[in-house]
Amino acid sequence: MSSAVPVGCAVAAVDVPDGTPMSGFAARSSGSTGVHDPLTVRALVIDTVALVTVDCCALHERTCASVREELLADGIVTEIVLHATHTHAGPCISHERLGVEAPGLRVEVERSILDTVRSAAADRVPCSLVYAEAHGAGVARNRRHLEREIDPPVQAVGFDREGRRVATLVSYPCHPVVLDGDNTLISGDFVAPLRERIEAQHPGSVCVFATGAAGDVNTGHRAESSFVGGGAGRTFAEADRVGGVLAAALSSVDPAPIDAGPIGFASAGVTLDIAAESDDTVALQVEGWQREIADGTGRSALLVRWLRWARERPSSPASSWVGRVSVISCGALRIIALPGEPFLSAADRLRAGHDGPTIVLGYCDGVPGYLPDESAYALGGYEVVDAHRYYAMPGPFARGSLEAVVDVAAALLDGPTR
Repeated sequence: MSSAVPVGCAVAAVDVPDGTPMSGFAARSSGSTGVHDPLTVRALVIDTVALVTVDCCALHERTCASVREELLADGIVTEIVLHATHTHAGPCISHERLGVEAPGLRVEVERSILDTVRSAAADRVPCSLVYAEAHGAGVARNRRHLEREIDPPVQAVGFDREGRRVATLVSYPCHPVVLDGDNTLISGDFVAPLRERIEAQHPGSVCVFATGAAGDVNTGHRAESSFVGGGAGRTFAEADRVGGVLAAALSSVDPAPIDAGPIGFASAGVTLDIAAESDDTVALQVEGWQREIADGTGRSALLVRWLRWARERPSSPASSWVGRVSVISCGALRIIALPGEPFLSAADRLRAGHDGPTIVLGYCDGVPGYLPDESAYALGGYEVVDAHRYYAMPGPFARGSLEAVVDVAAALLDGPTR
């Protein structure tokens, strides 16, 4: 019989006005034209540790630190991890990163985070835990090596109270980017229909979805194919199908009880070097982009964004970035929270380093760009050489950055908690 742990969950929708700048595609120039799925903020409080997910592409570490400081001052929770689901059909609320921010909306989201955590904490009830892990969904593809077969697990932790589901935490490492840059409706992408199906299976419960280490994983198209939009089959119907496939995969396996045991939390900072581009390199790039625009390229909208990055880059760019790695422990269960967009190999290594159920999340407590594994640098490509411009960073993260993050997480896995 699994031991009980206090668990509360809450969800709130935040209104997104038409015309709000969207995030996720550098080549998308239009603001939102409506809402297909509401932007939700979902808080899961396990004992005194909160995990909050927001339906957006990224959260800035400044936002995460500000919200954490206010909540910890309340004394309601002792720790909080903030996660962006990374939908590419959400608003831009990440300060200068990933588009032109809607600052008023960011403030509303921050307020909603505070409210949902407080509400979830107030509603905590003793829950037992069950864990399910399904393979064979056939959704995820390595978008840099489409010929490779990968089969990351769909994972779920159910929090049950006297036979009734209170909350379900679901994770899968795949970019929520079924919809392409031509879409201008606010949406959670495949995450929204996946959550709806899980909640329909457990009426009255809340499903919290958190994206795994998906930096090099999507449903089967290269990142560069999004530079001009118009991707075949990238529709709401396909997003609904993908969400249904993942929900069905979880339904096909029987969850097993897990002993929550002691609840713990550990975190540590990590400093990552940035390989900033030189002024001479940028000047040559600008000349090339301007020529390409003059020649009538289909990448004009993207290159206009790159030119803006070149104009606005600081004269003395930062040489490093400081992030946060966290581990939530529930008995044998580990929930590992990594910053940025880590490649899937990070999850493979960390899952292999712990005997119990291990869920590895990306996009936590700040998303400043991609964290490719060391082998990816020789291939180049968007994630390695281009994405930092959309992220308003002076350059990509240096080779070895992902490995440094994983080393920090591995040291926390079975170390002391507080």
